[in-house]
Amino acid sequence: MPALSTAQQIRLRLSDIPRIADLTNYGDGTASSFVLSHYNITTGSAFVPIGGTAWSATGATFDASGMVSFAGVVSANSAFRLTYVRSVFSDDEIGYFTANGGDLVGAAILGTQTLLVDAGKRASWGAADGSTYSDVGSIDALWKAYSALRQEQQDNAAAQGGAMINWSLVQGDY
Repeated sequence: MPALSTAQQIRLRLSDIPRIADLTNYGDGTASSFVLSHYNITTGSAFVPIGGTAWSATGATFDASGMVSFAGVVSANSAFRLTYVRSVFSDDEIGYFTANGGDLVGAAILGTQTLLVDAGKRASWGAADGSTYSDVGSIDALWKAYSALRQEQQDNAAAQGGAMINWSLVQGDY
């Protein structure tokens, strides 16, 4: 079995395993580009119906930011099917974590910090119709993951250089 690349190891630690999306949309007779419900698209394919339940591949381009574009306007009420691979973090973001984290654990810490900021923005909300949403539990889980990664980082530093390095690492947390 081949070894995982550094980027794959970071994605694994962040539970950012690429996921497949498969959805069917319909044209409106005026647009050739459509916003997808995901971003960080790495690959994608588009299909049009050819009768019954069969689909045929058609040309379309996928933008990493979450757009799909066809060569021409999609007729009103004409179905099109999209399958694509997406992830939470782009390859550029994983590269940033790798370059600035210092090592695998440091990169995972940077990714977890990014997830914490995002979770804080969407942890709970209410709508005008009275409906509410709360995902505060995800923040707790991310804090636990962050703390475990920081502890691993400190343990690794202590193993490599002794207690003084470990002491100096935690001083930024106070």
